[in-house]
Formats: sequence, C-alpha cells, structure tokens
Amino acid sequence: MHLFSICTILLVFIGYREFLVDGVALEIDLKLTNEQKKIMDKFKEMVIPKLHHQYMKEEIYLVRWLRARDFDLKKSEELLLQNLKWRKQQKMDTIHNEDWSDMQHDFPYYLDSFDKKGQPVAIAYAKEWDLRSAVVTGRIRRGLRYLDKAMDEANKMIRTQQLEGQNVTQFLFVLHMGHFNLYQHGCPRCITGILEFLDSYENHFPGSADLILLVDTPPVFDAIAQLVREAASPQTKEALKIYGINPKVWKKVLLDVIDADQLAVEFGGTRKDKNIMKP
Repeated sequence: MHLFSICTILLVFIGYREFLVDGVALEIDLKLTNEQKKIMDKFKEMVIPKLHHQYMKEEIYLVRWLRARDFDLKKSEELLLQNLKWRKQQKMDTIHNEDWSDMQHDFPYYLDSFDKKGQPVAIAYAKEWDLRSAVVTGRIRRGLRYLDKAMDEANKMIRTQQLEGQNVTQFLFVLHMGHFNLYQHGCPRCITGILEFLDSYENHFPGSADLILLVDTPPVFDAIAQLVREAASPQTKEALKIYGINPKVWKKVLLDVIDADQLAVEFGGTRKDKNIMKP
C-alpha cells in the first residue's frame, strides 16, 4: 500500500479492537512439508553463492525469506537480495560499533529478558519515546536507523542462542503504550515514521518476532492501530496483539509467556530494576 493511501486512511477514524491471534510457534519455523523442502533446496542453490555470512546460509535463516513470500522462489530471492544490498548500503555489519549514546539516552529500549521459550524479549516504553522531539530536532532518520539496530541486535541474540544449542528462532517484542498521546507520538511525521519502521522490519527482518505485544494501549491509538494493520503483512498481523488499558488482562497475557522474574514490576513482574538495555 502506498504511503499516501495509508495516510489518507488516517483521516477516517476506525474503531479499535483487540487483535487476539496466537504467535508463530517454534515448530512452524523448524518444520517444512516435502514440497517446501524441495523449494528450500532450490532456494539454497540460487542464493547461497551470493551470501557472505555463514549464518545466512543456514536453513533457519533462509526459511524466513521463503515464508515472507509464501515460498515463491522468485519473490523470495528478490527480497533476500534487496536485503543484502540494503545491509551493505546501511553498513549493518558494523552498526553496533557506532556511538548510539544519544539515542540510548533519549529513546531507550531494553533487551535483557527471555520468555518461557527462551526467546529474547525486547521491551520499550512509549512514555520514554518522544517521537515529536526526534522530528523537531531532525533525528527521525537516525531514529529509524536506531530501530534497525535494535532489530538486528535481537536477531544477533537469537543466533548466539542457536550456537549454544538452543532451539530459538524468534524474539518477543513488548511495547508499553501507557502515556501514548497524539502530541508526542501522533504527529504526521511520527506516524509515517512508525509505518517506515514497519516497512523496514518486514523487508529486512521478516518473521523475526514471534509476538508483538502492545499493552496498556489507550483509545487514542485506535486509528494508528488500524493503519498499522492495513499496512502490515499477514505474517506481521498474525504476530501482533494489542491490549487496552485493563491491567488485569494484559498483565496476565505477559505472565503467560514471560516469567515474573524476567519482567519489571510495571508489567506485573517481580523485578525491582527496570529492564536494562545491553550496552
């Protein structure tokens, strides 16, 4: 969907509903039908000679690109090769060596927890992210690159766990939407930034999130939630769950998938310290 069309939809307020769909199970990533296995073998022949990192040659990595395009060989190859070009242009192999101290201070995220499956948990709080200030100070592009860094970091953690013998293929993303407001988070450029992040996630980290949980979400997010759903792929829609402001509901959801000692008190957990982002 074109960005203009998406922004046009924003002018029409569409009612908000909780989106309750189970996350992609680990088994789905690890199992292929006989026909899918044949497609995978052909895909490997097509793309492995063009891949420079060993982890990219593994089936657990390659299957993401096939699933993102419903096992269409040509479309999957195009998506993967476009991603390789993007990673080179954006210097993604060295992005973690850059100085991100300004963004870490103003727009923190936390990546030091694991869910009950052993998957990394990425956490962010809307109240700590003043998107409007990023726009006003001319840092929106840097902010989007910072989010690409966060997605890449979560995926690096997954690969580390795989090397340690853990059957982990995805991460879990939790966004606390308390204090979300249209002034700080809903300006026109803020909204297009959110949609640009979604686009980058789907084109460069497809299917890497098992669940995307938005909790304590106020009604003012309703129209933006609908925009996200309109723009998202079926795969992302399946991972996305949005919960309203009733803490009894969303805290139970979190505790069903994440142990209490892995969650801060604000999420219904027992950790006294806030989930701290790794340096």
